[in-house]
Amino acid sequence: MTKVTKIQAQKRKGRYNVYLDGEYAFPVGEGTLIEFRLMKGLELTDAQVTLIKNKENTNKAYGDAVNYLSYELRTEKEIKDYLYKKEYTTPTIMDVLDRLKELNYLDDAAYAQSFINTQLRMSANGPKIIEQKMFKKGVPDSIIKEKMSEIDQDILLENATDFAQKQLRKTNHGSFKQQMIKLKQSLYSKGYSGDITNQAIESLDLEKDEDEELENLHKMIDKVSHRYDNTSKLINYLMGKGFSYSEIKRALEED
Repeated sequence: MTKVTKIQAQKRKGRYNVYLDGEYAFPVGEGTLIEFRLMKGLELTDAQVTLIKNKENTNKAYGDAVNYLSYELRTEKEIKDYLYKKEYTTPTIMDVLDRLKELNYLDDAAYAQSFINTQLRMSANGPKIIEQKMFKKGVPDSIIKEKMSEIDQDILLENATDFAQKQLRKTNHGSFKQQMIKLKQSLYSKGYSGDITNQAIESLDLEKDEDEELENLHKMIDKVSHRYDNTSKLINYLMGKGFSYSEIKRALEED
């Protein structure tokens, strides 16, 4: 048996140093102090001392986890990884996870729903990108599939269309064909399916403007013609950029 001979408050609020038989033994938080009714003169067995230390370690880990959660929602994997980095043991971490779940502080399904809603509202990301981000966060695959299947397709189409309109402004200096190719590539790269991509582009009701096409062609000829020592190479380059042979010949004749 050992006896508590002193309990000294630390400078850090809510933390205390416990002395046994006149020697410093271990630190505890206020919660542990109250739970085990630690006070001067209390006698403890070795088993009780071990229990107090383990409980204090769990309480400390729980406090770290709650603090980590206070900044934003986290997945179970994120909390687990964070606590492992803090060098807590697996049993301690599992106790903390169970406690967080019981208090509804940790719920991967709720996290996934919130994450999807935020992505749809605040970003132009399509389903594949959203899925990848959730996978990296550690959301279980079954939850990802379930929550992604519930997304309103009209919202996806609206987001894809808005994104396509913005991208179109960045590609309006090339050929119409090239603009369409880049538009599709941009939508694919943002994680949209072929079906949503096609619907978004169709909804823009885009048509080739012959005058604008010719104007863009002239600008490109002026920009790159000095690179080529003969006309055939220039024509091949321009055709590779989506301009037709007849348009190129017409433009070259006009220059």
